[in-house]
Amino acid sequence: MASCADIGSAMFFGGDGDYDFSNENLDAAYQIDESKIHLFTVPSDEDTIHGLFLGDFSQLENDTIIYYLHGNGPSMDGFWSTVAVLANLGEQHRYGVVMYDYRGYGRSTGNTQNAATMAADYDAVLKWMEDRGLTSDRMVVMANSLGSLPAGPAAAGGSRIPVKKLIMEVPQSSADVIIQNATGLSLPSSMITEYNFDLGQNMEDYTGELLWMHAQEDKVAPVETARGAMQRHNGSYYREEVYPNVGHGLRWDIGNDEWTRVIHEFILH
Repeated sequence: MASCADIGSAMFFGGDGDYDFSNENLDAAYQIDESKIHLFTVPSDEDTIHGLFLGDFSQLENDTIIYYLHGNGPSMDGFWSTVAVLANLGEQHRYGVVMYDYRGYGRSTGNTQNAATMAADYDAVLKWMEDRGLTSDRMVVMANSLGSLPAGPAAAGGSRIPVKKLIMEVPQSSADVIIQNATGLSLPSSMITEYNFDLGQNMEDYTGELLWMHAQEDKVAPVETARGAMQRHNGSYYREEVYPNVGHGLRWDIGNDEWTRVIHEFILH
């Protein structure tokens, strides 16, 4: 069995990096008032998790908050333009958005190793939101790619604030696929890591609303693997949008207009 360091290098692409959450990196239509950009930290076991909140703190008590779980990149800095678009769905600053770096990503300390560490980090940030007034009826969980790993078990009942609306964007649904993409080897994940997960079972156990968005030509998270997991959903509402001739970078490939249209329709459903 590989060491924790081997596991981290094979599955998780976190890394050090500075945060640059500035309007210079955003399209004019999605810029964020500087007074609404808030960095925060929370403890998670022995580690420190760095997060970002876009909005007014009063939004946590009154308005819908999108809890965004980012994909596999060095830090949340690479997803800045995405959360800025989410904050401006429908109109400027309509939604609050919360995002954080998993352990070993960005400035968050420690190493992401398994389901327990990802669940703990998810819970630590959610507690920060709960303490500021967030409730289940105003929370939308959105997971991109790797973010499906903590999102799946949370939606299936492992969230201190129950998940009623879940968006899965190009989700990873198999540890085998992640390992093979990371190493280039056709090896079962059991040979490299103990981090196995069953997104299909999570979806069977999730009773809320689900939006699944995927790319037909996705080479990072194959669509058929994801479809098999997503269509096991037995909750109150299900919608899928699968786009031909595009890859894993779904938002960039289909454009912001289509991407935001589908997400906003689902939130308002």
